[in-house]
Amino acid sequence: MMDKTLRQWIVQVIRQHESMLRIAIRQRAKFEGWLKFELAAIAEINGATVVEVETSSDQSESRTRADLSFVYEEKKYDVELKTPNSNWRMAGVINAHRPITKNIFGVIQDTLKLRISSKNGLVAFVLFPIASDDNQWKEYIQRIAFETQLPLTAQDNCERISVSLGERDKADLIVCVFSVLQADH
Repeated sequence: MMDKTLRQWIVQVIRQHESMLRIAIRQRAKFEGWLKFELAAIAEINGATVVEVETSSDQSESRTRADLSFVYEEKKYDVELKTPNSNWRMAGVINAHRPITKNIFGVIQDTLKLRISSKNGLVAFVLFPIASDDNQWKEYIQRIAFETQLPLTAQDNCERISVSLGERDKADLIVCVFSVLQADH
């Protein structure tokens, strides 16, 4: 259930910083670096210990680094975090060609990396910007599920958040979190 807790923490951070995120969304600027420190702080506030950013994973033979790690309820978790931006045109957001397919491939790679390097690996990503009436993003969740062979669904693993971009425009962010479900641990 740590995946749902982590998703709640990310949603909390986003809601607390909507005015700052408005700028990132309008420019399609990734905000992973900022988010990992905010998430580390929220984790600590909520009782996580040994909170570290960019730390070695829990498997000593592995040279990989997790974006965030912490101990919560006596279990160590390693988190890979991404903020993939979309390339869909929408009002209030600059038109820029961003390779969403490449960004989703990064989520898949992080998932496969955590399967090898962590007993309790979690992948978290915030997909943005998404038009309020657009559900095309669900295809990418299906692709991640297929490529990783994990039982992911938009309903179970994601939450949609709407952010005002100004007087009339708004955009959505999709927060998704899932466990890498290591079968051999």
